[in-house]
Amino acid sequence: MTKVFEKKPLISIIVPVYKVEKYLNRCIHSIVNQTMKDLEIILVDDGSPDTCPKMCDDWAKKDKRIKVIHQKNKGLSAARNHGIKISKGKYIGFVDSDDYIDKYMYENMVSVLIKEQGDMCCCKLQKVYEKRNFLSKEKFTKDVHVYSQSQYMNKFFKIGSQECVYYATTKLYKREILCNNQYPVGKTAEDVLGTFKALMKCNKIVELDYPYYFYYINNNSITGSGFSMRDFDLLSIWDEIVYLCNKKYIQYIDYAELNRNRIDYTLLMRMAINVKYEDIVAIYTSKYINCLKRVKQNKEQLLHSNIPLLRKVTLILICMNYKLFCKICYKIKHL
Repeated sequence: MTKVFEKKPLISIIVPVYKVEKYLNRCIHSIVNQTMKDLEIILVDDGSPDTCPKMCDDWAKKDKRIKVIHQKNKGLSAARNHGIKISKGKYIGFVDSDDYIDKYMYENMVSVLIKEQGDMCCCKLQKVYEKRNFLSKEKFTKDVHVYSQSQYMNKFFKIGSQECVYYATTKLYKREILCNNQYPVGKTAEDVLGTFKALMKCNKIVELDYPYYFYYINNNSITGSGFSMRDFDLLSIWDEIVYLCNKKYIQYIDYAELNRNRIDYTLLMRMAINVKYEDIVAIYTSKYINCLKRVKQNKEQLLHSNIPLLRKVTLILICMNYKLFCKICYKIKHL
């Protein structure tokens, strides 16, 4: 008897879904209307308490390419990991359920990946603000850039650039790049570690200088809600990257340690802008003190690193008088 094999989709798109009923239809609509039709669309309902589970099921009835997973709430990383596990595509991409994508995104990304025989393709991201009726103003072209792993790691570690390239959602991966790669469950900033691990499996990275991905800045989301205790997850994420570099990727250890030290400065800045100094002392007592202590210890290294002049000035001010710096920053933001 002849066996009939199911044709595997070219691309699997994984969409974690949680409390986004206002935005979910927009997101899914942008995926099902891709010019690339050979898709597997995996909607992972992460225990959403609203109408999202039903919305996912309704979409699956409309489009046979859509698969729905319902699971207890475990967070974004667990939803992505589950999606990767059951996916069948030769390539894998992620879309967050409050965002949306250009209709040519995956056709253009997979085309250039195949042409250049790359392991990962990245595109640019366009920010869309909830309370401001305009897009971000970055300048883009339609150029294609090809990088070796070491060349792209300069971008990852922000050596000679301040561009953020951590986003998992602006990338299309060859399947084997993500296999056995787990996003860290229970952490924010999971994209940083996930992208680092993926890059360590890449020989060639292709980048499209065009914003095919629309990143929606929702003030109620984790990333749009100012500052919280979860922001300190960045410390353990970068500690893990430093550990991995020491263990396996020693060629990147200096850059990893520099970026780990930058995180202390970044957290102190975020607190100063978003939280009253009195609340910083009361809520984040030991954590802010430890960050400040390490920043002072690493001040010379940071001042001699390739960061913008304004950041060097604020670094000096933080080390001189963090209390006064916080009061000035908070007052300016809330004028």
